[in-house]
Amino acid sequence: MIFFLSILFAFNSCVDFLDQTPDAVAFSDEEIFTNYEKSLQFIDQLFVRWTYFDDNDWWNGNAGAYNGGKFHGKSIYGLRERISDNCFSNTHTWHTLNGYRNGNFSNPRDDFWGEGSELRFETIWKAIRVCNMSIANVDRIADVTQEQKSKILGTAYFLRGHFYFMLLQGWGGMPYITEPMEPSQNMDMVRLTYLETARKIAEDFETAAPYLPMVVDDADWNRPSRMAAIAYKAKALVWGTSPFSNPGNNQAVWQEAALAAGKAIDEAEKSGYYKLVDLANFKKLFVDVDADALQEVIFGRLFNNTNVNKGPYYSGFRSADFGSSWTGAHSVTENLAQSFTWSNGEPVDPTTNEYKTKPYFGDGVNHTGRDPRFYQTLLFNGATTPEVAAKGRTVEIWNKAYNNVVAKELSVNSQFVAAAGNTHTGYYVYKLWSSAFFKSGNYTNIMINYIRLADLYLYYAEAANRAWGPNAAPQGIPGFTLTAAQSLNKIRTRANMPIFDDASPSAWLKVGSVDKFEANIRNESRVETAFEEKRFYDLRRWKMLTDPSVMLTQGLFIERTGANSYTYTVVPSGVTYDLKYQERHYLFKIKPANTYLGSDFVQNPGW
Repeated sequence: MIFFLSILFAFNSCVDFLDQTPDAVAFSDEEIFTNYEKSLQFIDQLFVRWTYFDDNDWWNGNAGAYNGGKFHGKSIYGLRERISDNCFSNTHTWHTLNGYRNGNFSNPRDDFWGEGSELRFETIWKAIRVCNMSIANVDRIADVTQEQKSKILGTAYFLRGHFYFMLLQGWGGMPYITEPMEPSQNMDMVRLTYLETARKIAEDFETAAPYLPMVVDDADWNRPSRMAAIAYKAKALVWGTSPFSNPGNNQAVWQEAALAAGKAIDEAEKSGYYKLVDLANFKKLFVDVDADALQEVIFGRLFNNTNVNKGPYYSGFRSADFGSSWTGAHSVTENLAQSFTWSNGEPVDPTTNEYKTKPYFGDGVNHTGRDPRFYQTLLFNGATTPEVAAKGRTVEIWNKAYNNVVAKELSVNSQFVAAAGNTHTGYYVYKLWSSAFFKSGNYTNIMINYIRLADLYLYYAEAANRAWGPNAAPQGIPGFTLTAAQSLNKIRTRANMPIFDDASPSAWLKVGSVDKFEANIRNESRVETAFEEKRFYDLRRWKMLTDPSVMLTQGLFIERTGANSYTYTVVPSGVTYDLKYQERHYLFKIKPANTYLGSDFVQNPGW
């Protein structure tokens, strides 16, 4: 029998979704699984860029080297946020970036990592088969040390859990295959429920943890750690207990998730390594990444000295002074902008005169600014960046001016509507913007975060709130006393935001009921993790994808009324950019051919 070690970036058609092997350079079964170095290479092929993980193809420069030149990656398809209520693409290119907002997830096979694509589904199963083959054959390796064996097993169990998690949040519950499948075996398998699959995923991460180091060496940074496995276990259980999977609000299931998240936080805080970075270094978790930022990232994909060609995922902005990428940038919605409260924690009210004239900094009487993360996440009219400051000005975004002066960062047509590629909402993405984009070569360090410590505090707050209440001490974790409210407040304290406390004189800062506090947790999650590609799947698991407040998008129409005065009017972004999701979009469509294997492997509802 011949197996394949994927050294090149190539994929060929496969027998079916359960029988996927990597296609490239052939080695015999004996050559791979009796040799440690080749066995490690076999499982490590899953880390290779642009093959199994949904990494960003930063600028499509290597497209011809893999997948027959048909794979473009996120540099073409953009942020997952664009299929949520956080932003949308207003560019008009050959690719209909907003087709997903209409629920059109039935992409051609060559879209690779496009949401819901058949090729992505198949590739994930291929990765799972690689994991199963590595686990099944580890005892055949000659002269292997226990440390070497642990490295392979820890990696294989962790990655199997990771790729099953990708299947879960995309397509729902699946048969949990733990051994290499032969083509002659029965492929008609019963799909587990969402929760059953989440629990199986959690078991894989629990199995992986003892094999892995608590902190990986710098040279192995992209590899999983014990902390990553423990945190991912909690994440899987939180997904399994969320409203989509747990409509009856089963308290026992919430407690299961809360215990897992609480134990993970306990391990992280006792490790002496993992910590939240200072607010001043918040953006370094994503761009211009340095060693300190790595202490918050529990599992991520680090790309050192990477050519970003004007920004990952189109985070740049159109500007007469700085030029612009041919495809433009994302328009950040007013929906997201309003999630950032005033700096005293009070929610914004867009109907007030203060918001209509000074929405970003306040009038100096009622408010003196917004949540500090607002300024690190969004670019807006009057914002300051090193690049525009060097030109002696601030960011200019307005649709219309009393003296007909055109804004540097917004071009409009004769109806004062933003031109293609410019923001249609008055905001650009800043969180992923790096000064390196204006330097020779555009090189910087980029991080794709799957789980960071802040996520873990959010997951625990969510589960503990439902399990025991916002202020109740946890049960079942000796020596661990963190409440749901205290967990959320750790993130707010890092952000220099006032904490939630029932003793607060401000009504908006009182913890209140379970439901009230859950709304605050969800808003905090949106603010903290904006543009980290988490919002779409949060909306799914919270059963909010079809909520009217989510589906209707808004922006700002900005008129310059004087040298230093403006009026800001909240307006609909337009039906073109509204989300049009239906109940069936809570899960992607499964490739029809796979549902023809038999009566047990059923299609997702509505497809």
